[in-house]
Amino acid sequence: MMLYGDLEVSETVAAAAGRVEMIVMDVDGVLTDGCTYQLDNGEQFLRFSVQDAMGLTLCGVAGIGLAVISGRDVPAARIRMSRFPVAEMHFGCVHKIPVLEAIIDRQGISPERMAYIGDDLIDLPLMTRVGLPVAVANAMPEVAAAALYCTRKAGGQGAVRELIDLVLKARGVYQETVDEYLRRH
Repeated sequence: MMLYGDLEVSETVAAAAGRVEMIVMDVDGVLTDGCTYQLDNGEQFLRFSVQDAMGLTLCGVAGIGLAVISGRDVPAARIRMSRFPVAEMHFGCVHKIPVLEAIIDRQGISPERMAYIGDDLIDLPLMTRVGLPVAVANAMPEVAAAALYCTRKAGGQGAVRELIDLVLKARGVYQETVDEYLRRH
């Protein structure tokens, strides 16, 4: 077992996390709490974690690529994700594998050097394709079973930040990334 602060992971997880060059994420249930708030006028809004936001920012500092592949296309998600160094944003994707394959080709990153974090059945095909498949704590049982790592935090509650911290620590760049972030701000 490897210990990263209060996170204890297997050597297999640590090795996979140490190879990650890009983190690919679902939105609903991963970056959000999985709830959609419906207003009377038809608009929807989503709830995001500010801890996840800091993690996404740290990825930019560390040079770790980010991509979003979401089954739904909600303006709130587009607006939120445009604030971060996300190289690839794809919304309204029911069939996610062709999108992932295109990202692999454009970014030139092998799937073994990617992490994917999901929560529901639509995410399963991508999880079988990447080197570090991750499920949020409140993922569906099939998704948790397919994951190499399950976060302790639920979707929209810092699960993405937990994954990002794990990757940064496994790569041995966590402290220098934090120091560089603080120097810039």
